Amino acid sequence: MKEQLSHATPLILTASIHATIAHKGQVRNGTDIPYVTHPFKVARVLSEETKYPVSPELIAAAILHDVVEDTKCDVESFPDQVRKIVYLLSDPTGKDPDPRKTAIQRIKNYPDAIMVKMADRFCNLNEKNEYRAKYHAKPSVRESTRDLLNVAKDAGLYETDLYQKLIGIVAEMGNVINARDEVYAKLSPIFTPDNMNNLTSE
Repeated sequence: MKEQLSHATPLILTASIHATIAHKGQVRNGTDIPYVTHPFKVARVLSEETKYPVSPELIAAAILHDVVEDTKCDVESFPDQVRKIVYLLSDPTGKDPDPRKTAIQRIKNYPDAIMVKMADRFCNLNEKNEYRAKYHAKPSVRESTRDLLNVAKDAGLYETDLYQKLIGIVAEMGNVINARDEVYAKLSPIFTPDNMNNLTSE
């Protein structure tokens, strides 16, 4: 069951300050929203988990999860557990040809890292802006989300709130994609090159 975090511990406050400084000047894709709002959302979603022990170290790792990969800062001043989770979730080289898939494989034996990754993926899929549709449409996102759910299931995390939330998002993505494909199938016979030429010549 959830370890209640009734207030921000010194570790969480330190992580929040560190992330704010590290992500200064960065914004979310397709918006002018400060990037640091994303790791804060990930931490909040994780803190609401009721079926997995949520510790200050886990929340701190959620807040810091993009620092190593996306900034020039490190997390060396933080406890071992926090550093381990952050590094498991990071590709500091930026050279991985399939970073989403590799990241899932890297964390498969580490439930804490899987929980942070599920919270991260849930927040990314649940973004309320125009970038969300583009993100949903990426085959790599759909495939890696399925891989993440499989890894979480194998780790015994299938009863967690986050797992169930992700299942719901994946179902929604499938419905949207199916509806889009149906529209394309109906419109494709209409918008043939010959038909378009006839329309433009009239």
